[in-house]
Amino acid sequence: MMEDVVNSGTGTGAQIDGVEVAGKTGTAETGVEGEAPHAWFIAFAPATAPRYAVSVIVEGGNTGGTDVTGGAVAAPIARDMLQNLLATNP
Repeated sequence: MMEDVVNSGTGTGAQIDGVEVAGKTGTAETGVEGEAPHAWFIAFAPATAPRYAVSVIVEGGNTGGTDVTGGAVAAPIARDMLQNLLATNP
């Protein structure tokens, strides 16, 4: 199911060409009126034989915009982290 999140769900921002990534997005409200939610994403890759796992949380969404979700904000950061790990430690 976590592979589906990245392949065709809310975590498509974590896709890496040629690597199967599995992940889960999330958005956590802060409970403070008018404050942007926290965006998070967890992932591991390669999905069938995991070598790396990452977790990203962006407090307050850090976008200044309205699209503060784990898929929009945190998944691309996780993708970059995994790409770097896979490139430097093949």
